[in-house]
Amino acid sequence: MSKIVIRQWVHANICVRSLEQSIPFYEMLGFETFDDNTFERGAGVWQGLGLPDGRRFRAVFLRIPGGAPRPFLDMIEFIDPPTAGEAYPTLHNVGIGRLCFEVDDLVQVETLLKANNVPFVGPISRYETAKGVKSHGIDCEFLCFEDPDGTVLEFIAFRRQNVTPAWES
Repeated sequence: MSKIVIRQWVHANICVRSLEQSIPFYEMLGFETFDDNTFERGAGVWQGLGLPDGRRFRAVFLRIPGGAPRPFLDMIEFIDPPTAGEAYPTLHNVGIGRLCFEVDDLVQVETLLKANNVPFVGPISRYETAKGVKSHGIDCEFLCFEDPDGTVLEFIAFRRQNVTPAWES
């Protein structure tokens, strides 16, 4: 593989202080909430996100009504420890939470990224809400890495078994 083939843009991640305030705001802007999960201690996502285990966060997915199932917003509020830090003070700051793109073969992509000395946030990891628990039966793995400015990007590969992810139904 000499060039990565991106299948589609999956989601943009936004970390918020309070989902109770943010969800109504984004719904007011025209988005609809279609999924809500709490990710617990021991879940596979921690390693892939490069965060220590022992944390919890709540993720709410929002999409444009009547549109395609992707891309969507993945809004996260860290519960334990709580969300920290400040938002960018101006629009000319570098960085976003992370953008996620679907690929067919995550191992091939990882090999190509390694060959190009791309820094990884964590290893290829399972998408689960608790140890061994798939969110809505979705079977996939993901890999987070950094661009030249340190902005985190993500590739995801779904295991295809004639199953449509819950957010596409």
